[in-house]
Amino acid sequence: MGEIKLAATALIYKEGIFGSNLLGVSRKDNHKLFGLPGGKVDPGEDTYTAMKREVFEETGLIVDRAVPLFFREEEGFLAVVYLVTEWSGDVSTTESGKVDWIDFEVLKKGSFAEYNTVLEKHIMEIRSIIYPEGFI
Repeated sequence: MGEIKLAATALIYKEGIFGSNLLGVSRKDNHKLFGLPGGKVDPGEDTYTAMKREVFEETGLIVDRAVPLFFREEEGFLAVVYLVTEWSGDVSTTESGKVDWIDFEVLKKGSFAEYNTVLEKHIMEIRSIIYPEGFI
């Protein structure tokens, strides 16, 4: 069994926590396939620091506050999704991927479709606990 690699991504909603639009970053070679901003954790780096670095590199945004929301081990990676609750800056990037506000349906058509489908289900379960009378 090989060493587990770490990855960290960010869930950034345009308006409020668990809003309808979230920030997506396209694949460099296909601007129609989106994923969450983030990537691999560098040696000596923790997942939170890696997530903040990746978000800035890929989107130009500065993460001011985030909490871990979802963990999943898959194909030799342990991935952590952080829910970003405060961020600053303007969306911009010098990387070749496209940055845009998308919904989960677009995210679930990307390279990590199954992973993002499980993430969406997890979020829906959390929403039902926070908003038992229904999400407004």
